[in-house]
Amino acid sequence: MKNGKRSMGARLGRVALALSVGVALGAAGTEARGEDLASVVARAREQVESGAFADALRTLNTLPKSELPPTLAVEAGLLETQAALVTRGEAAGAQACTKAVVAAGYDPEVARDQSPKVRAACRTAAESARKERIERAGVKLSDLEIEAPEVAWAPVRISATASVAPPWLRVIARVRSSAIEGSFDLPLAPSPDGPLRGTLDPSFIRPKAKLDITIVAQDKFGDLATTALTKSLMVPAQEAIVALGDVPGSAVVLVDDKPVDPDDDGRVAVEPGKHEVEMQVDGATSSTTVTVQRGSVARVALSPTKGGGRTFAWIATGLTVGLGAASGVFLYTAASRTSEIEDLAALREPGTSLPATDYAEIKARDDERRTFQTVGLGLAIGGGVMGALALTFWLLPSGGGKKAAKKDAHLAPVVVPYIGPGSVGLSGTF
Repeated sequence: MKNGKRSMGARLGRVALALSVGVALGAAGTEARGEDLASVVARAREQVESGAFADALRTLNTLPKSELPPTLAVEAGLLETQAALVTRGEAAGAQACTKAVVAAGYDPEVARDQSPKVRAACRTAAESARKERIERAGVKLSDLEIEAPEVAWAPVRISATASVAPPWLRVIARVRSSAIEGSFDLPLAPSPDGPLRGTLDPSFIRPKAKLDITIVAQDKFGDLATTALTKSLMVPAQEAIVALGDVPGSAVVLVDDKPVDPDDDGRVAVEPGKHEVEMQVDGATSSTTVTVQRGSVARVALSPTKGGGRTFAWIATGLTVGLGAASGVFLYTAASRTSEIEDLAALREPGTSLPATDYAEIKARDDERRTFQTVGLGLAIGGGVMGALALTFWLLPSGGGKKAAKKDAHLAPVVVPYIGPGSVGLSGTF
């Protein structure tokens, strides 16, 4: 049994040793292969430097097509470019540099440290390779949409659609403005609902300027393809607008006491700042004050009414005051009845501890207390509701102008609570 265990241990030891040797040999082989590739490139470099360009091309052709490390592949591609330019011409040199361009991540300046001829050949190669890259990826840009602004100095939203979006792809909107020299690029980013979107800063949206917007595909090195997706946009002259919505045909609209003509959508162009807006329809008026920022649209709702727009506000305010006063009277009376009940309950017959007040009398006073308290609480609740209504009326735009305001003051209601034997209530004029 012991011999069996020793035999099994020996076999396992030999297997482990064999695996270790295999791994070591594999690593050594990989390292040796890397050294072999580097030595091939080094030999080609020496041949190029000595002017043996044909020999350098033959040496470089012995390298594998797809197993070179990126740094080694770039150097090999540049050496092949130099040799091809001398022996075969510019077209062959550009074709050879494609290998260096791809190995460098499609960098068009991969030959920045080389001679002018090599740099030119590699730029030509990069232009062709980068174009093939976007075509091979199947990128299609479409559906350019521009949200036209209502006023100048307002943001403009742009969207487009990409059929596929590889990680290296960038899509921009190139904008040219008649009011600004040159062009500027707006990056478009993916949105949750799918399209690529971007927003032009309001500072570029100058009054009366013409904007030409083109969608361009890019990678990190610059333009890949300029698409045919181009649209133009004229920026409005107005810098601020008051929007009234539906305006009756018979209505007269005034801004700062001057008549104006709203467009078909009920909009009036104004200067940025504070304005008094008024609408008159068949003798009824309504007005409000609005502050409009540059590059914005202020939406105003006016409902002209006759006879002064503050009448209901005054009525509601008067009722609030009256109900509050009446509630106070009733609650005070209920408190007085409580005190009277306590005094009656404390009375005793002379020389005894017997109550001197009949239970029926105490109960009658308590019934009165309950009635006053219930009515007082009801009036208090009604006063609160009426107060909220009054506040709403006061916050609504005025509907009657200056003359109507005087009429409203004349019609201010008077409310007076009254208390009589067996009855309570309110009286007043409205």
